[in-house]
Amino acid sequence: MTTYLGVDLGGTQLRMAGVDATGALTTEVHSLPTGRGFGAEELASGLKALYERVSAVVDDSYVASLGIGTPGVIVNDTIAQSDNLPALNGCNLRNIALKAVPLPVQVENDANCFSLAEARFGAGHGAKIVCGITLGTGIGCGVIIDGRVHHGAHCEAGEVYRIPVRGKHLEYFLAGAGIVRGYEHAISDAGASPVGLFDAAQIGELARQGDAAALKAWQSFVEDLHFICECIMSLIDPEVIVIGGSLARAADIFGDELRRRVAGRSSQIGFAELGTAAGVIGAAALGF
Repeated sequence: MTTYLGVDLGGTQLRMAGVDATGALTTEVHSLPTGRGFGAEELASGLKALYERVSAVVDDSYVASLGIGTPGVIVNDTIAQSDNLPALNGCNLRNIALKAVPLPVQVENDANCFSLAEARFGAGHGAKIVCGITLGTGIGCGVIIDGRVHHGAHCEAGEVYRIPVRGKHLEYFLAGAGIVRGYEHAISDAGASPVGLFDAAQIGELARQGDAAALKAWQSFVEDLHFICECIMSLIDPEVIVIGGSLARAADIFGDELRRRVAGRSSQIGFAELGTAAGVIGAAALGF
């Protein structure tokens, strides 16, 4: 059996696991902490440590390659823009990885890895054109055509976070902090003041309990999510748009409304099926 290693490099964790050609994990996901000071030296030592852990448990498998998914715009294997990992901006991740592991290495944007995994093995399986949207701390987007990542002319296809909306970038609204702001605005409009600190998950629970301000915040969220889905459908015309990320856990709150809004369009709305392993699976799939 051949094993492909996938790495999900994020602002809080560096994660690695083995994946087979069917998209199934062949090992558990091993991880190390990262952070804003996580730079080239830390990445090299972290990859080496995780490679040693994972390769020790793949039994007799042939380990073919290592793929890395990372936030930011990736140009020639180099992070050009990453707010979550500023110490790695300008670093060639492939060169760093090649010094740490004895494998061929490929590097890709993390939203593209998510989209690739869901297109091949998840909610977009069998579709020719798939667009993935990840919603969490920020918004990410990837376009998959015939099972491959579509990068565009300047490696910026899918960078929807910067689309201007109401004087802000789309990410200002379509992210966890946007849900919190929407909730606080709804409370203020009702003449009250927020009590305590909230995050998107808590506001989701309040919405399930019928809290009016929470329901209003999620209503604003789904309006903006519908907007970007309409943009994607008009420009790319995918068969499936797959919604994932931590905010997709609230699909029971906004999923039916989103589907209702796009009911007349040919593109379908799907919700991610691979869970938190999607990034690792998609990164490994870069080597298939």
